[in-house]
Amino acid sequence: MPADRNALVAEMRGFNRFYTCLVGLLDETLTQSAYTLTEARVLFELGQRPRDVCAGPGGEAGFLARAFNLDLAPAASALADELHLPPVHLMRILRKFTAAGLTELRANSVDRRRRILSLTARGNAALATLQAAADRDLTCLTAGLADDEAAELSDALKRVTRLLGDGVRGSQALPAAS
Repeated sequence: MPADRNALVAEMRGFNRFYTCLVGLLDETLTQSAYTLTEARVLFELGQRPRDVCAGPGGEAGFLARAFNLDLAPAASALADELHLPPVHLMRILRKFTAAGLTELRANSVDRRRRILSLTARGNAALATLQAAADRDLTCLTAGLADDEAAELSDALKRVTRLLGDGVRGSQALPAAS
């Protein structure tokens, strides 16, 4: 293990380049799908946890908000913070998903003044397809590993997560890589 932090940084950057090429994260779309990596991550986040959206006093968005999907802005802002994305970029993704029938806004059953941004059945199907493709790709990637090598890889992944997880959670978003 390098004692010099600059060497550690260089090793991490080298690993990042290796891994992103290995699993195709720099490809235009993820797992030969219609979605970019960022779009797939947004689908995943919405599939894990629908987003609460504030609406007007009567629970309905106004005409202009409906026309321009501005009622998505509060959900987009919170999700953009979590994903470290520019809100305007996330709004474009959410508009694309809405136009494709992947997302919907529905009334919150507890508080009618609020609405829920969630995946539709079509959105859940798209997410399931993406997840199955990613699982297949990773299964193929690790197929040549012996059981002890697979266990070693699993331990290494857990260790990296443990070593870096606490520091990342407590800090601000990482700047864009150069």
